Amino acid sequence: MKKNILLTVLLSFCLVSCYKEAPIQADKDAPKYELEDSSDPARHFIYEYHKKTGVFILDEYDDTDYLWNVSSISNYRLKRIGEGVLEDAVKYIDDVLLSCYTDDFAKKYMPIHIFLADSVSHSTYKTGAFYDMPCIYGRSYIAIGQLREENFPMDADKKLEATGKIHGRLWGNFICRNGLVTLPEGYFSPSESYYSQSVTAEELKQVGLWAHDELNYLENMAPDRYGDIAHFVEMITTHSEQEMKQEMEGYENLQIKYSILVSTVKEICGTDLQAIGNEKSKSRQ
Repeated sequence: MKKNILLTVLLSFCLVSCYKEAPIQADKDAPKYELEDSSDPARHFIYEYHKKTGVFILDEYDDTDYLWNVSSISNYRLKRIGEGVLEDAVKYIDDVLLSCYTDDFAKKYMPIHIFLADSVSHSTYKTGAFYDMPCIYGRSYIAIGQLREENFPMDADKKLEATGKIHGRLWGNFICRNGLVTLPEGYFSPSESYYSQSVTAEELKQVGLWAHDELNYLENMAPDRYGDIAHFVEMITTHSEQEMKQEMEGYENLQIKYSILVSTVKEICGTDLQAIGNEKSKSRQ
């Protein structure tokens, strides 16, 4: 009897072990959506971009793809783009995001889904930072908001601000949060003890941070590690190299983190974040 019980326990353990060790299938291995080529320029671009990179740019999508976040339901809500906006929306995301990276980069680091949205908002907010955001992120997607007829052509300052938010979320909240790129600990160490703590505006740059966590409920709350990366990338991709030097003058921690971030991304991904900022910042000149 004891032998039978022992064998049963061992068998159960082996089954559990095998289950845990089974390989996890990546989302890109089993695409949910199918795209067809079209004579429409926007849809042809979407088709070609997917064929080259595996990324789906979608104006029609299942709600569960952005609501479901593995163990919880997202509080964000997307409103799909209206009729007649797709062409402007595709030109916009190509300009502010896609054209900044190579196809090889997109294959490795872009989310499988890019959702196009008229608006992106937190379900319980009608104003403020949680309402009508330029973008949000999820486990396998980025959603680009503010894509509606009244916003095209987009004001240059508003477009530059949105560009920074989109690149920041891509790097901090998607690429780095999902472990696709890991920054050295030397990047985090100047700010480590301040993450998710109350920090005055005067202290921010001294401790190597650019901004408070605008999506946090508590006032003057410093971001976490990923919010820190998002803010830094937001600054770099909207400012020229000369502007960055001026902004960081007298702040050693910012200079240290800037050097580590730019050099690490260039080494791992072959992407020059500062080159993006050099180009995009021209709209401010």
